[in-house]
Amino acid sequence: MEQFELPLVFFTVLTQWGIGALLAVIAGQQRATPVFSRHTVKRVALFVWLITVLGSLASIAHLGAPVGAPRALYGLAHSWLSREVVAFFVLNALTTLWLLLVWINANEKRVTLVGMAAVAVGIIAILVSSQVYYQMILHPLWHSAATQIAFIGCAMLLGFISIAVFANLWGCEVARRLQVGVIAGLVLVACGLVWRYRITGADAASPLLWWQLLASIVTGAALFTLLRHGKLSPWAGVLAVTLIFTGEIAGRMLFYSNVMSGAPWF
Repeated sequence: MEQFELPLVFFTVLTQWGIGALLAVIAGQQRATPVFSRHTVKRVALFVWLITVLGSLASIAHLGAPVGAPRALYGLAHSWLSREVVAFFVLNALTTLWLLLVWINANEKRVTLVGMAAVAVGIIAILVSSQVYYQMILHPLWHSAATQIAFIGCAMLLGFISIAVFANLWGCEVARRLQVGVIAGLVLVACGLVWRYRITGADAASPLLWWQLLASIVTGAALFTLLRHGKLSPWAGVLAVTLIFTGEIAGRMLFYSNVMSGAPWF
């Protein structure tokens, strides 16, 4: 299983999900009539915080010597890995502050300001993460715009569709801006797949690819249609989001194994 780099799979997918969900919440709450009430948004904020922090913790399992992690800061001037550590540290700090402000019913402008700052840092963190792989010019499957597209697409798809399902679950309006976010996620994930599988060496026969197509693209499109027409039972939505999550996990496993299985790879 080493070729799949599971700690990195869960780290990247979960943190990207959290960043996309935070963006969706901020977008939904900035309407004239917010998507979620003050009480409901607390539960949604806790969910966003949990998946972001759990994803960040998953990265620790990848370290050979976790206690030596602070040494990563020494390479800020030249290492994208060091920059990734800093970006996610700041992201987690801001997301935690945002959660606390939501829970103490702080001033809405302050909550929004901190939330938008966390989203901005989150987008930077996604791009920094993608650069860790994109910089490896000897590996065309990573040194491709498909890497950035796939990472951002994962954030948009999982983030917006999960928040849309939460809105449906608690009887809130699935706002148009949430629907647009879901469409953007589906398009980006699909474009990333098409781009990647035009590159020599991509494993188009892998069951992981077909599972991602079924679970992420097909399930995502079906879920979007049902949400748009209000014909979705709440727990069916939760099950569908779980399937989409497994699809993105499968796609990220293939992202790593396509390169890591070809040792020596560095």
